[in-house]
Amino acid sequence: MGESPATPAPGGKRPLRSTAVVRELILNAARACFAESGYAGTTTRQIAKRAGVVENLIFKQFGSKSELFQASVVEPFQSALDAFTARWSAREAVPHAGESVAREYVEALYDLLEGHGELLLAIMADRRGERPLLPLMRELERVAAAQMESQGWGGVDFFVLARLHFGMVAFNAAFGDALYPAGDTEPGGAATRERIVKEITAFMIHGTAHRPQP
Repeated sequence: MGESPATPAPGGKRPLRSTAVVRELILNAARACFAESGYAGTTTRQIAKRAGVVENLIFKQFGSKSELFQASVVEPFQSALDAFTARWSAREAVPHAGESVAREYVEALYDLLEGHGELLLAIMADRRGERPLLPLMRELERVAAAQMESQGWGGVDFFVLARLHFGMVAFNAAFGDALYPAGDTEPGGAATRERIVKEITAFMIHGTAHRPQP
């Protein structure tokens, strides 16, 4: 999700970096620092040091620590969800299979977080009291409710369901390296992205005990 600070050129001068490169360095450093120390425990000085930039560049690029948190941690979640809901809304009135919608959601969140536990940890460690995940969860509730109604599925607690699905996908994507064996020596072999996405999608739609047989 980023690159390490540029190595100074011979003679001690750092090579010129574009605004886009500097911005990405700051965002990556901010996510890592927020994940390690939480919002309150992270300073812009720490972020600047980790990014290999002068501290005033943070304020020039983002304005404040709070706005940097928004850009580095909250906005990636919002963008992934916005892309999913935009695709879903475009075909909401058209008959469609529940599996296809569930898979699109799983893939959008999985691709955002795969191998990036620091992003999930950072947003979970936010102690500003703003609870930035709540608006995202409410949007997922809305999608889940509409989807269940369109498929004729009832008896579901959308409030809890949206959070169960989010947690299942997010944790598997972010911490897959710790959860699954890397090689083929374990029973069943290594868990690939496709294998994980397929199983989570099936679980979301059919559960476990009452899943239809292939």
